[in-house]
Amino acid sequence: MIRPLPFLPLALLLASAAVGATDVTMAGGDIRFAVPDKWVSIMQSEGETESQVFQVPGSSAADATLARVSVTLKKVPNLIAFQQFSGDLRNRATSLKEYAAGKPKGPTENIYSAKEGTVKLDYYERYFFANGYAIQLRCIRPANDAKFGATFDKGCADVAASMPS
Repeated sequence: MIRPLPFLPLALLLASAAVGATDVTMAGGDIRFAVPDKWVSIMQSEGETESQVFQVPGSSAADATLARVSVTLKKVPNLIAFQQFSGDLRNRATSLKEYAAGKPKGPTENIYSAKEGTVKLDYYERYFFANGYAIQLRCIRPANDAKFGATFDKGCADVAASMPS
């Protein structure tokens, strides 16, 4: 008689949760998070402010070109400096062409729409303070494709859930 091992269901659950995600490290390994496997890293910078940008494949060529997610972080000494970091980035957003504020669900979110060229884009920003870093997660997608939007938004939410806090 073969008996299943008691830890097998847990091992399978953990393995299935890890499938489809790529681990990303920034700030010399101090900040770690996961992004969907299909997202392509298209740019990264290092220095006082560090950024990584991912292109998100879309349902059309235009969506694939415009849909992107960025993670920007900066080492900060305290919560006041974190608030300054997030305030500066929120203020910068208001200068975008045809900026229109949305309704964030909490104080660490910024939701809005704006135009890039002739295309209206939806923006979702989330701010984190972890391990001495101020972190901005910024998700940008075309506003015109509901099916792609739902997939994109889920990917963005998954990244937010994997961020340290």
